[in-house]
Amino acid sequence: MKNDRKKMLALALALTMSAGLFGCGENGGKDSSKSDSKTDSSSESKAETKEKEPVVETTGDFDLSDFTSEYDVPEDFSLELEAETGEMLGQAFVMDKTFAGDFSGEGYVAIPEQGDEVTFEVELPAKGSYDIVMNLATDNKGSNNLITVDGNAAVKFISDEPKFAEVKAESVLIEGGKHTIGVRGDTGHIYLDTVKIVPAPPVDLTQFEVTADLCNPNASDNAKRLYSFLRACYGKYTISGQYSGDNDGKDSREFKEIEKRTGERPAILGLDVMALGISTKIDHQAGGGDMVPLQAMDWYNNENGIVTICWHWHAPAQYLEVNGQPWWRGFYTDSTSFDLGKAMSGEDKEGYDAIVAELDNMAEQLKPLAEADVPILWRPLHEAAGDPKYPGNAWFWWGASGKNAYLDLYKLMYDKFVNEYHLDNLIWVWNAQNQDWYPGDEYVDIVGYDCYPAERDSSSQKDKFEFLAECSPTHSKIIAETENGAMFDPDAAFNEGTRWSFFATWNGEFTLKDKQLSDQYTTFEMWDKIYSSDRVLTLSELPDLKCWPIDIDS
Repeated sequence: MKNDRKKMLALALALTMSAGLFGCGENGGKDSSKSDSKTDSSSESKAETKEKEPVVETTGDFDLSDFTSEYDVPEDFSLELEAETGEMLGQAFVMDKTFAGDFSGEGYVAIPEQGDEVTFEVELPAKGSYDIVMNLATDNKGSNNLITVDGNAAVKFISDEPKFAEVKAESVLIEGGKHTIGVRGDTGHIYLDTVKIVPAPPVDLTQFEVTADLCNPNASDNAKRLYSFLRACYGKYTISGQYSGDNDGKDSREFKEIEKRTGERPAILGLDVMALGISTKIDHQAGGGDMVPLQAMDWYNNENGIVTICWHWHAPAQYLEVNGQPWWRGFYTDSTSFDLGKAMSGEDKEGYDAIVAELDNMAEQLKPLAEADVPILWRPLHEAAGDPKYPGNAWFWWGASGKNAYLDLYKLMYDKFVNEYHLDNLIWVWNAQNQDWYPGDEYVDIVGYDCYPAERDSSSQKDKFEFLAECSPTHSKIIAETENGAMFDPDAAFNEGTRWSFFATWNGEFTLKDKQLSDQYTTFEMWDKIYSSDRVLTLSELPDLKCWPIDIDS
């Protein structure tokens, strides 16, 4: 292990030295190509001189103009439909009972099961953003259902009321001309009385104005530069991201297949430090872990890319291999006897000491990245609360003891990493997925949600975005799709105002099948659309991140 560490540090130094040879380019941005950087390895003194040169801050020709959607839909356009005049699909049928309140026309449509639908043939005057306003009742409070356009799911909406009330599906992007518009059941038994289609108001751009400062007051310059870039792009672009399988970094099959198909590479490389934990690295000799810091350095220094890191944290070794589960499932609640609540309260001192040892170890593993000032989107203790729709279903041990134990652990990690180990290159990404579990603005830079919709569901996940917007009491944090399966349609998302800062598609089956790019979760057409979109930044479209201004406002 010591030899591995020495090798890693030596390589880290080499990568750090190579990073210092790169000058700040004058150009860079959307629709611009990165220039090749040449290094002169024949003179160490030249390299040292280069490293000491001050950074020349520049945004190059990167386009930072606001993005607004402008359409030619007449302001007074309105199309009203009685639900019972539509075509019933599946088990949808017309009713005239009054248990849900008074209705208009001759009745209303019951949509009892998932996939049941009522559709309408309509003609719209122009391409535009439309609100679809429904008079609707539901049997299931908080049920999710869908608006479809020509058979494809377009927008989700939530219904709560058992009596007929107005429910709005906002900002549905539809081309002009004839279309089939549908209301499809998903998780709720709904009753639809009327549908009205009207122009949607413009997106409020003030929601993308976020705090200028990182939560760590001692954040490194490169961390500040990356955050400044994220902040400048927020609401204007979504940055593409992909987790690499087996921590192979830019050489992973996922990255190769995406480039083969689209001609572009994701801007964000996702890595996992799972194999660097004590119980995995020392006790079980899990492979591949030592490469994570090197992959991160290489992606940032040599490819001008962005790195995000998560941690599938195995519980301490003495609490693993229980309930008939193997050690490698040790981050799951059902695969460990570790009780975080008892450890944090002092009831289990051995458990607390083991957690502290794990944090100390991980800080040491990440230290080379801090010394090289490689900024990292650090996403610890992810998905802690599980699915917020089902309280108490935390599938990872760091959330299984509830909110208070989780918050204690999160703040302990923050204190040790920031104040004790000075990992000032970390940008803190909170991903607990429960508003009540938010630790406070002083511990968080970005709020994220891990979105895994149904296969080929390209909707914007607007409900998750709005959920995250309410987590920070100041509403001042960048919002990101920190993991995803199926990818969203960028045109629809930007039209709706669901402008995720970035996405990070998970590896394996969500990207590949038989080692080839897969269309199981995202259609090939959508893969192409996303990676060619003017609103989605790929690796080749990033400006020089090492020269981006720290204070973009000035």
